[in-house]
Amino acid sequence: MIEKTVISSSKSRITLIVALTLILFSFMGIGYTDNKEGSVYVIPIRGEITPAMAAFVARNIELANTARSKGIVIEISTLGGRADAAMGIKTAILDSEVPVTVFIEDRAVSAGALIAISATTIIMAPGSHMGAAEPIPNNPKAVSAIAAEFKGAAEARGRDPQIAAAMVDRNIVIPDLTEAGSILSLTAKEAYDTGYANALLNDRAEVLEYLGLEAVHINEVFPDFRIRIAQFLTRHEIASILLTIGMLAFIVEIFAPGFGLPGIIGLISFALYFGGGFLAGHTEWWPIMLFALGVGLLIAEAAMPGFGILGISGVIVVFVSLILAAPDPVRGLTSVGIAFIASVIAVPILGKIFGWAQLLNRFVMTEVLTAEAVSVPIYADVKIPALGETGITVTQLRPAGMVEFGGARYDCLSDGEFIPPGTNVKVVQATASKIVVVRYSK
Repeated sequence: MIEKTVISSSKSRITLIVALTLILFSFMGIGYTDNKEGSVYVIPIRGEITPAMAAFVARNIELANTARSKGIVIEISTLGGRADAAMGIKTAILDSEVPVTVFIEDRAVSAGALIAISATTIIMAPGSHMGAAEPIPNNPKAVSAIAAEFKGAAEARGRDPQIAAAMVDRNIVIPDLTEAGSILSLTAKEAYDTGYANALLNDRAEVLEYLGLEAVHINEVFPDFRIRIAQFLTRHEIASILLTIGMLAFIVEIFAPGFGLPGIIGLISFALYFGGGFLAGHTEWWPIMLFALGVGLLIAEAAMPGFGILGISGVIVVFVSLILAAPDPVRGLTSVGIAFIASVIAVPILGKIFGWAQLLNRFVMTEVLTAEAVSVPIYADVKIPALGETGITVTQLRPAGMVEFGGARYDCLSDGEFIPPGTNVKVVQATASKIVVVRYSK
């Protein structure tokens, strides 16, 4: 009873901390600007294009219009991102009364190309490129929809819509630029020669001079902490590391009695994984609730002997929630797969290096509570099996389970190994809070 009370209290505190952390992330601001009238806004788009990035860009375009800015310069360096986020930025650019110039510093790939085509003016640095926007998955319906977005943006700015569509649809042939079966990607010179780029310039100073804004106050805005942390946590390799740590920690916690450091580490890792997706805008609350349901099923299974429907369902629900929390199913499957393989490899290695008993004892909470510290009654006359006393397991020990000594049953722990029912065991440690047994051969 005491152990269950401690576990419940610990889980409640950790759950509260995780929930408060996610809520705090959700209320962080979008960015900072000084809103000086008549200035030129410089908005960076670097890294993955996420809903959080789209909100940042759209908000500052709106502020630039409110402040009657002389112009907006969007500096792009991206390999792409979510199509819906790029569409949101496209809409904000097309709706802007203030002219928007896109300066491609090195690359505007995939979703970045759509943003560039939507701009009033496109300026590219020598050696940069844009295009390669085939959607994933590239089924006919998705290709047709994204190609229409590109063509619509090009037509709105007086650019060749077929060149824009060829960046999405590999079946479109543009003479001297692309052949059937290949996706169009324009170099800076090709973009300039085809009229897609208005100029080829080296840096921001040249861009402002070209636009006649070199003497205007520059209002450069930056993504705030929320967006920067979201961009970092949602990187593919970081997401895979967080999932690996979380899975390993939970595996150790399942084998260990009580709720200790592995459980806390696991919760923090998964909170960062979901929190990053939540901040980036591609994770909603329901995958988080689905994950909580899966963990609850696994906890319920851990309290029962055997591995049944609750455990299997819990594993499936947890995996589904992790995949749905990713930017797209392919990335989610990849991250979960990497974490699963790493966990399978790491678990036996850790067990061999440290020994299961030492590994578990290193992390398990061993706090001993007295009767005065809790309201649960403790009876002084309860008999505890003596050291060396032998008994037989009633349930499986994994490592916790039930053992019978002289007709009385006790909750016991193995030294880390799994012990099946009906096995002879011997007491090697006996205290008021814990009885540890090992296999015994008569």
